Amino acid sequence: MKVPIFFVAALLGSHINASVIDRQATTPCAAVGIAAKAYKVNSPGTYDCLLSAPLNPTAATALIESILPYIEWQSSSSYLKSPPPGYQFPSVDIFARLYAILDNIKTGVYNNEHAFQTDLLLMFQSVHDGHFRFSPDLLSRALVFRRPIQVVSISLDGLEVPRVYLRDTIDSYVKRNSTTMPSPVVKVNGENVDTFMMKLAEVGFLQDKDGLYNNLMYEMAFDAQSPSYRYTGYFALAGRYGYFYPGSDTTIELENGTISTIQNYAEVVGNFEGVVDGPSLYERFCTGPHRQAVNYAEEEMPQAPEPPPLPPTAKTPAHGYPTPQIISSDQQVSGYFLNGTGYEDVAVLSMLSFSPSYPIEFQSVIQTLISDAKAAGKTKLVIDLSSNGGGNILTGYDAFRQLFPHIVQDGFSRLREHEAFKIMSTGISRYSANFSTASEYSKDYFAHGSVLNYRYDLNVTDNKFSTYEDKFAPHISNGDEYTNLLRWDLNDPTTTVNDVWGLGETITGYGNRQNFTQPFAAEDIIMVYDGYCASTCTLFSDFMRVQAGVKSIAMGGRPNTSLIQGVGGTRGANNYQYEYIRLLSTVALETATAEEQANWTKTIKYTDLPANRSTDCSVNVRDNILRAHIKDGIPAQFLYEPADCRLFYEPRMISDVTTIWKRAADAAWGGRKCAAGIS
Repeated sequence: MKVPIFFVAALLGSHINASVIDRQATTPCAAVGIAAKAYKVNSPGTYDCLLSAPLNPTAATALIESILPYIEWQSSSSYLKSPPPGYQFPSVDIFARLYAILDNIKTGVYNNEHAFQTDLLLMFQSVHDGHFRFSPDLLSRALVFRRPIQVVSISLDGLEVPRVYLRDTIDSYVKRNSTTMPSPVVKVNGENVDTFMMKLAEVGFLQDKDGLYNNLMYEMAFDAQSPSYRYTGYFALAGRYGYFYPGSDTTIELENGTISTIQNYAEVVGNFEGVVDGPSLYERFCTGPHRQAVNYAEEEMPQAPEPPPLPPTAKTPAHGYPTPQIISSDQQVSGYFLNGTGYEDVAVLSMLSFSPSYPIEFQSVIQTLISDAKAAGKTKLVIDLSSNGGGNILTGYDAFRQLFPHIVQDGFSRLREHEAFKIMSTGISRYSANFSTASEYSKDYFAHGSVLNYRYDLNVTDNKFSTYEDKFAPHISNGDEYTNLLRWDLNDPTTTVNDVWGLGETITGYGNRQNFTQPFAAEDIIMVYDGYCASTCTLFSDFMRVQAGVKSIAMGGRPNTSLIQGVGGTRGANNYQYEYIRLLSTVALETATAEEQANWTKTIKYTDLPANRSTDCSVNVRDNILRAHIKDGIPAQFLYEPADCRLFYEPRMISDVTTIWKRAADAAWGGRKCAAGIS
């Protein structure tokens, strides 16, 4: 269960008296169970509870050993160990780090389970790749920490270097239409605010420091994307930041001398029934659920859900956003026409993610917006990608082709090869030799549509790979073996129109969607970023920026006046959950001869232990390789490519997203200055 435990009163510094709770409990964990019912969990007490979970060295060792085979799939491992010039973070040898954790377990370095899991989480976070994830069970299943303070980074006039403010003071400033700015934050817990913020930011998973800095702030786009999540910004310890203990309280000092100390708290996300001490805490949260194995061999094709009517007619706005011209039923994609003098010809396409409930509806919203915009005489388009952490790969491809139907997207990617990969690709290719679209069994589509099937995908010249060696003969880059470069085959119906295993639609530029015309000139489109753009969002952005020549604006960033990147999230092309890899291995092993079975099982050692001991575990399996880097092989993840223009957030932008869109239009076409870059 998830228990809401903090009320508005806490924002004002009032607290629930915990003395009654403390008298009823003899251990910190028993107190947590009682306090959860009182809607308040004391932060130091909950931390003491977590620290009381004993380390089980045998189980901890087994967990690390079970993770190691999966991270062989991390495509960037050699580049992390030896990054190219310009990479913003220290090198990380992920294998050496895990073996060091193993050694720490054996030598008694960790005093408890919490210390072990924190070290493990920090290793994954240090890679700064949102596809490379492992959220350990004790840290993510029991309770998470919260700081009841939201902050924003604001420039008064859009040109002076921004400063950090408490969000509620900026909201009040805007509502009162005041001419006197509130006092900025100068210290947090006695430390210079900029120093504190960057130390906190770098615990995050983005590959860009300005994007990490932005993530600490409250932003309306995240609220709109997932209103039930109650996004507060990572300074308030949203997301994985909540796995780290922030201390019992937070002290904020403003420039005007005001000092406030606010109690941090913990939010119970797990069921503490029966948890009375450290050992029972460990038993409850660190022994893993018992999952039922998926048996693809017996599963027939599932039924696809019915999409809503197309195009959607409801116009319920996303949380905090204006009434749209058109919006999807899940509110992930929407279109707007700007009002006001000077903006009569501007339309806006907001894509909060590429994770639609119904991909065909996402496609329909974009198509309808374009049609309506052209009919209304709109000649310019602002594309807002704020909060867009990616999603369905081909949804991003289709969005690009609707805007540039005659530019064939590059989309070059590759996978790291290792012994298990070679065995599994042999088995999957063998299994898929006689695939037929007449099959009624899920496993057949699962294997056919795998990158491990050499017949699937296209090469760089858009032709099929003719043999196993054609696709999988190793290519050396930075000392590692990789597959040949490959691209998605968007003429394959199992990838596109199949509404169960594919996207459920034809991608624009293919099949019956080839007669489209380009709706806007490249110079009449501007992309707006908040630094969070990741995964599919980065693929879409590369197509737009590199191939179509569309310019971009990066919002916010650290307190300086340099140009910054707009794309701050992972630039990996594809990730796999651990369980997906394990399922692939079971299908591959079905094709083995008796002799192969004996040899293959010595190498393929995937278990469900990591998935059982975490709430999320994933690796980046495909590097994204831009055309300019085909020869040197450097993945896009390790490139630094600043946007064309940088804008700072201004006060009204915190509560009125249209002011961001208008400011972007002014910078792109109205001659207004950027804080850095084009004007």
